[in-house]
Amino acid sequence: MVEGGAVVASSVVAPATVLAVENLVLRFGGVVVLDGVSFGVVEGEIFSLIGPNGAGKSSLFNCLSRLYTPSAGSVVLYGHDLLDVDAHEVVGLGLARTFQSCALFPTMTVAENVVLGAYRRQAGAWRTAARRIRPRGVANEHLARTYDLLAYLGLSAVADRHVAELDYPSQKRVELARALMTSPSVLLLDEPAGGLTVDEADEISRLIRDIRDRLNITVVLVEHRMTMVMSLSDRVCVLDSGKVIANGVPQAVADDPVVIDAYLGTSHADPGRSP
Repeated sequence: MVEGGAVVASSVVAPATVLAVENLVLRFGGVVVLDGVSFGVVEGEIFSLIGPNGAGKSSLFNCLSRLYTPSAGSVVLYGHDLLDVDAHEVVGLGLARTFQSCALFPTMTVAENVVLGAYRRQAGAWRTAARRIRPRGVANEHLARTYDLLAYLGLSAVADRHVAELDYPSQKRVELARALMTSPSVLLLDEPAGGLTVDEADEISRLIRDIRDRLNITVVLVEHRMTMVMSLSDRVCVLDSGKVIANGVPQAVADDPVVIDAYLGTSHADPGRSP
């Protein structure tokens, strides 16, 4: 910046890229699921991935969380290439996720499921913890954080109930609490509003924004509800047939003719608006 003929350094600092995906390729035999996917997520944003069914969104999440091993490319989180570390180390580097279908222990209580998140940062400890948590107990600091998170997510009243007894929206919150229990820097949410009513989805939207703002967690979201995506996201990346076809601010993406043709349709219908 120039002021009065003198060059003055700008005080504006661009947000750091915390998650960088470069030329990611995933093949299953002769089927190309991801075809050179690249994008970056900056610190403190809500970044959404959208696209038609079969576009590769969940497969991409599985690559980021190391459930799948890509055929080529890199995934860099805070300077660490996740493809160069063991799968169990990803959580320890600050990446956590939820799933489309809740991956919980149904015969354990809500509190027991959530406290397991504290052990996901330790190699091989999750299953061991699941076997001993009820008879042996856990560290006091883990219990304190568990109950803090349950209060934050409105689950205190059901802390001692078995997960199998809960309705689906409550199970979604339990899985979210367990992911937050790992103290992530980047949180991957795979269809957090899937199966919810409109009102429940609106509440989840408010919660996701609060997680970003209050807990300072960067969020990467896969979601089909376009109303939710467009109102919540800082940027939106669109996948189609395993390729990125658009990446930008929500309105620009919504107005992109290529995106409209591939996914949104001319009416910009919301495929997830109906409960």
